[in-house]
Formats: sequence, C-alpha cells, structure tokens
Amino acid sequence: MRKGLLAESGRLSGIGMYLRRTFELWGYREVFLPTIEEYREGLRKGTRFAYNNGFYVIKPDVTSQILGSIRELDGRLKLYYIGEVLDGGTRGRWQAGVEYIGGEPTKMAVEVILTAITGLEALGIEEFYVDVGSLKVWEEATEGISEFRGEVHRALVRRNFEMVEHLPIAREKKEELWKLFNFRGKRSGREKLDRIADAVDDERVFIDFGTVRPLPYYSDVLFEVYSPELGKPIGGGGEYTFRGKPAFGFAFDMGALSRLSRKERGGNRKRLSGEPKKVFAEAKRLVRMGVPVEVV
Repeated sequence: MRKGLLAESGRLSGIGMYLRRTFELWGYREVFLPTIEEYREGLRKGTRFAYNNGFYVIKPDVTSQILGSIRELDGRLKLYYIGEVLDGGTRGRWQAGVEYIGGEPTKMAVEVILTAITGLEALGIEEFYVDVGSLKVWEEATEGISEFRGEVHRALVRRNFEMVEHLPIAREKKEELWKLFNFRGKRSGREKLDRIADAVDDERVFIDFGTVRPLPYYSDVLFEVYSPELGKPIGGGGEYTFRGKPAFGFAFDMGALSRLSRKERGGNRKRLSGEPKKVFAEAKRLVRMGVPVEVV
C-alpha cells in the first residue's frame, strides 16, 4: 500500500461528499465513466496503449470522454463527475466538475460559476476569487494582426507582456493590448460579461481580460478560481459548443481543494456505545433518519 494512501483517500472522500451534495442541489446528476476508452480523435490527456491491434486510452480527460460518449442529445443535459485523469504517464490528478449543455448561454455561465462558488463554500473555503475572461475580446483586439494571435495567446497564458512587446506591430496596438492585458474590475463595458458578473453578484468575482485557458475548445467566456494560499488556479472552466448546442463546464483540482478545505468528514457523528443489540438498533434508527453515527 502506498504511504499516505488512506489519509489521502479520506481527504478526497470528504471533499467528494460535500461537492456531490452541492452539485446535486444544483440539479446535476453524476455520470460514471469507464477507466479505459478506445482511442478516438478528441480524447485528451490519459495514457495511451495498444492491445490486440487496437489503441486505447486509460483515464482520459473527463470532459472529452463525456462529450465523446453522448450519442443523442435532446434538450438540456446537466452532469457532474468525480474522477482521476492521467497526465500521459503514470501520474494522475483527481478532478471534480460539471458540464451543462443546451441551456441559455448567459444563464449557464452564471449557474456554473455559482456552482463552483457554493462548492467551495461547502468545503469551508471562503478566501478565493474568480476571474472571468473572454476569448471574443481578444479575437476582436487582434483582428488587424491575426498572424500574431498565437503569440498574443501564449503571452496571456504565461502572463508575460514582454512577449507582445517584441512583436513587429504598431505602438498604438501594443498600448491597446496592454490595457486589455491588465484590465481587472467589476464592470468591463462588455454587455455579456457585465450581465454575468451582475447576476453572480459576489464580491469575489472580477472581470479579468488577462484570464485565458489553454484548452482549445472554449468559444468565449471562461473563468479561473484562485486562492491566495496557492500559486496556481484551483479550478476553472468555460463556454464551448457541443453538436451545435451551447455548453458550459468547469473542473476543480481536488488535490488543491484538499489543501484548502476546512471541513472534516464525520465531525458531527453521533457516537454510540453499549450492549451490541441495543446500540446497533439505535444506530439503525438514526441512520434511517439520516443522522451520521459511529459505534464505539
């Protein structure tokens, strides 16, 4: 048994319990996915291998696995998952997230962001902030310099404006990009983003044009969640299109949540002791009522 496995499992189990409860309260249903998928275009991450003249992937990215598994879609679909994703080798990372497909775009964005916020609060995590960005803003800003969009995007991902400064573009354009690069506030003048921020109505949410995510399928609005205790995002997601329908999703890094969570699983359990027949009869009664118990 790997050292620390039981302690790690206990932490992840407790986090999963609170997140499941939150996701269910928002109306998402859990989806269980196979560990191994036959390889197909669109599957990301995971560890690939060959077997009996076929190619397969172990524990791929969950979003791409879900989307590749849906054969028919009629109306809205709201799913959540908790699972491990491999990085291409033997190391994995546990994630928990939701996918909302087929709703009104602004309402989906608001609900998914609020699902992330209330999930963190359920874990006792109160100190965090959410930065909401837009890919469309950058598409518009680089219309006259489309050949440099890749470099600008890489500069945004790395938060390094020096990469833009070295591009052979006009000073006026660089100043325009600089303002966008450094914009962070409550109102942006962009109707779609302002509507989302107003509806979420949380002091920890900011519009930040410098926020982008490296995944290729996002279509416009995206967000990342940060904690002042950690130097990297603890979660994030964004808007995409699936079979012509708008969609929005996000994922948490459960390893990061385990370092931040203030909740202990089973802290309010009713401790019971005594003669076995009586004590287990009482335990059964309490469990049927939904009361956590521990027989000692």
